[in-house]
Amino acid sequence: MSGHSRSNSISDDDNQSVQMEGTQKAKRKRPAMKKRSTTWNHFTLLENNPNKCKCNYCGRQYQCHSRRDGITNMRNHILACLAYKTFREQQEGSQQNLTTEGGEGNASNMVLAKGWSQDACRRAVTKMIIMGELPLSFVDNKGFRHFCSVAIPQFVMPSQRTVGRDVMDLFLEEKIMLKSLICDNKQRVSLTTDLWTSVQNMSYMVITAHFIDSDWYLNRRIISFSVIEDHRGKTIGKKIVACLQDWGIERLFAITVDNASTNDVAVNYVTMQLLAWRNDDAIVLVGQYMHVRCCAHILNLIVVSGLNELHASVAAIRNAVKYVRSSTTRLQAFKQCAQQVKCPNGTVVLDCPTRWNSTYLMLMTALKFQAAFDRMAEVDKPYEAYFLEKENNIKRVGPPGPEDWESAGRIVKFLKVFYDATLLFSASLSVTSNLCYDTIGLIESSLTALEGSRDPWVVAMAYQMRAKFDKYWESSGKINKMLIVASILDPRAKMDFAKHIFEIIFANDGWKVEEMTKVVKDLLNELYDAYSAMCSSSTPSMCSESVPSGSYGGTSYSPYFTTEVGLSEGPSGDGDDIFRVSRPFFGYAQKVFVQNEGKRVVSEVNGSKYPILEKIARDVLDVPVSTVASESAFSTGRRVIDEYRSSLTPCMVEALICTENWLQAKLFANPVYNLQEDIKEQIFHMELHEEFVRSQASTVETVSADMGVMDI
Repeated sequence: MSGHSRSNSISDDDNQSVQMEGTQKAKRKRPAMKKRSTTWNHFTLLENNPNKCKCNYCGRQYQCHSRRDGITNMRNHILACLAYKTFREQQEGSQQNLTTEGGEGNASNMVLAKGWSQDACRRAVTKMIIMGELPLSFVDNKGFRHFCSVAIPQFVMPSQRTVGRDVMDLFLEEKIMLKSLICDNKQRVSLTTDLWTSVQNMSYMVITAHFIDSDWYLNRRIISFSVIEDHRGKTIGKKIVACLQDWGIERLFAITVDNASTNDVAVNYVTMQLLAWRNDDAIVLVGQYMHVRCCAHILNLIVVSGLNELHASVAAIRNAVKYVRSSTTRLQAFKQCAQQVKCPNGTVVLDCPTRWNSTYLMLMTALKFQAAFDRMAEVDKPYEAYFLEKENNIKRVGPPGPEDWESAGRIVKFLKVFYDATLLFSASLSVTSNLCYDTIGLIESSLTALEGSRDPWVVAMAYQMRAKFDKYWESSGKINKMLIVASILDPRAKMDFAKHIFEIIFANDGWKVEEMTKVVKDLLNELYDAYSAMCSSSTPSMCSESVPSGSYGGTSYSPYFTTEVGLSEGPSGDGDDIFRVSRPFFGYAQKVFVQNEGKRVVSEVNGSKYPILEKIARDVLDVPVSTVASESAFSTGRRVIDEYRSSLTPCMVEALICTENWLQAKLFANPVYNLQEDIKEQIFHMELHEEFVRSQASTVETVSADMGVMDI
């Protein structure tokens, strides 16, 4: 009985304990969620009080109840904790690696000791995403994460959302720095702007600021890439004014836009708004010369108007190139023919009929393979049969014969002037305003020469182009006079250069030459007076020394510049005189060289002695003559907002595009003038040319002497 009772009591105890455990399990709560904030990496919960925690570095305690208290105080403490700062410095300084990587602050590739930092790695990843135009989700790529785990095991890869926040933080940080550069120096800027519609079917407007800083470095920065409601002129103008106010830009010099009529309204709106500002020097000369039309667009309109009726020779060559590029077999046969007749390496390219510059490139490359096309006509029967077929019920033009190739050669020489001018106008890393007027003079001289050609087609094309040229640049009467001033402020040119071009353009009208000379001199005096007044009202010491009124002319040069500068003479090397058109500056340099008997004259311009003239030069020379700097942002936009990434918000798009532009600009900052290198190159080419002339003369004398001996 006793044993049985004991067994029963044990069973009862066991049953009771089982019931108690079941009750406890029924009442047991879910385990506490894991702390997700990175702030908890620096704090530890107290063992005797889970509602309080202490700093891992200095031991300071904080309340941390999950519902009653937040982590803001803890986060602020870490930012200011001296013990944590010391810990970071020790960690970063304890393990340093030797590296020869070039980069920010190490352009000379010197060996440096670098410590590891989680924050520095995160910042580098952010810059990689921005500058590489990568999607934010790239940090989730398994291959990239594997690489980082091998290369930097201690690096904790941020998430996609964290990278997005880092992009915005870097954007705001860089914006503050750039804004400080512009505002602290009271920088006067010029703007370019353009519009674009993305795959999101949203219209974006880009605004690019151009300025030359106190160290004479040319700066071009995108300061806005935002959505615009419509393309009306007033809307565009409001966007520009709002952008100026956002950046604290108080001084504007010029706005370069394309030839759309809405831009006329936009520039007028901006001018009126700036005149209403309580700032006497917000714009120069009441904004009379603020509107600059894009020279690259004007030039495109001029050439397209002349190529409306395309020469039959161009159609024949295009069909020949189209045949070669239509299949791999035909292209291989063409390459074999090119090898047989020893043509240069490479291949031909097919043009886009609506883009004249691509037609120029097609003809230029096709001319190098003329012998290969002639060889194909002899050995490739399908090539000849191709031109017997009809296209749109019309027999194909071609194959090209000797006359077609001769005509193509003339067209290429004709278009080369305009192609080179387009490249000059479209330059984005160098000053373009000082060479613009010289290039316009070259175009006018080329049209005048072409109008005297013996080829009726060339004459007809030249007259059509002349009509479009006169619409925008008619005999310098419709050119923005600031472009003439920019050429004068080039230390190689000065006032006599402008007068030299006037003499070319108005060859039979001396009164017109004097009138234009007086207009430009008056403008220079107005500019000087305006800037002198601005300096007097702000910093009187800037006006302590001045340039005598009317002393802008002269034939003096910078002590480093030679009379023959690094501007090409123009198309040459052929027997047709109409294509041998010299740049106006080349003729001017020769004229001055003769007048000074080959001597160099010291320049009068000195920034420290003539501060007002220096300010004028900085503001005029930074005026862009094309909108290419803004249009290029749309190429970036197409890659950033592609069909797979169209969900990006406008704010993120602006942050990505602007920050990429600012980071890239630090790598490509260019001084306006690098006189020493420029002059060394010019002197080298002059000496090379003189040596060539002497050798040619010596050869002629030797041949003449030999001929004399043979006659005896």
